[in-house]
Order: sequence, then structure tokens, then C-alpha cells
Amino acid sequence: MRPSTLLLSVFLAVSALSTGLWLYLSITKPAAPSVATEVAPTFRAEEQTEGIAFSAETVASWISVASWLGVGATLAYKGLVRHMWSRSMFDYAVFRLMVKMRGASTRVRMLRSLEMPMNRYQLAKTLGIDWKTVDRNIEVLKSYGLIHEQVSEGEERLYVLSPQGQQLLELLEKLSES
Repeated sequence: MRPSTLLLSVFLAVSALSTGLWLYLSITKPAAPSVATEVAPTFRAEEQTEGIAFSAETVASWISVASWLGVGATLAYKGLVRHMWSRSMFDYAVFRLMVKMRGASTRVRMLRSLEMPMNRYQLAKTLGIDWKTVDRNIEVLKSYGLIHEQVSEGEERLYVLSPQGQQLLELLEKLSES
């Protein structure tokens, strides 16, 4: 689960619970006694401390407001990410490939290391991963046009970052900064 999705889930849970508690306390609050029938002071749920009254209803209402603001801020952040992504002209399939899908961090590391041409063995050694994983990720990245294959002397295949791959790395860097 992505951190922003986890944060949104936590904020929604706290918002729902605190709002429910606040509504319950507001509805079940006892009516204020009339002045004529009051003989002795009664115990109230509010505790006076240096002129500030704290009640469960007040605390629940503040927690509710703060958590709903957190929900709004998290949704705004997710909208900002979506806006930046769509403005960059990358489609949702590339977003899933580089951000959401399993192995996305390996593909991002692979793109970062391909700023200079490398073969499959060099990539596996640099990234510290299995050559089969390198092969699979190279084929995926080539199919999306994020890397290019160059054939050098002796039919050795070198892989280099494409301009689209460079643009994707810049976008990922902007998203990680915000």
C-alpha cells in the first residue's frame, strides 16, 4: 500500500470515528437544568482548568475537524500527483509500471543507472540483482520506449536511457520532492 493511500485510510477512519463520537455526544447531551429547580450543584462532565473548559464533545469535534482537514490535504496531494503525471504526457500504464506495480523501484533504479550505456551483466552487477530480473525489466522498459538498445562491436548489446526515459526520471524526481 502506498504511503499516501495508507495516510488517507487512517485519516478517514479517525474522521469517521471522531465525527460519530461527536454526534453521539451532541445528541445524548443532557438538557441544562432550570435555575428554579436546581437545589444543589451537580457534577458535570466538564472540568474547569484555569478558565478553559474541556469536554469530550469539544475534543471530539476538534479531532473530527482536524482529521477531515487531513483527508482533504491527502486528496489534494493525490490530485497534484495525478495532475503532474497527466501534464507530462505519460499514460496511466506507465504510471502503474513505474510507481504502482511490483518491481517499480527496480525499474526506476535501472533507469537511473542507464544514463551511460551498459550491458545486461553490468546492470545486474551494478544493481545487485539476478540477470533474469534484468532481462525481464529490460524487455518491459524497451516495450514502453524508456530505453534503447545499441549494438556495438562484437554484437554486444548495450542499453541506454531514451529521451522519454530521461523525461520520466525528471518527473519522478519532481514528484519525490513535493
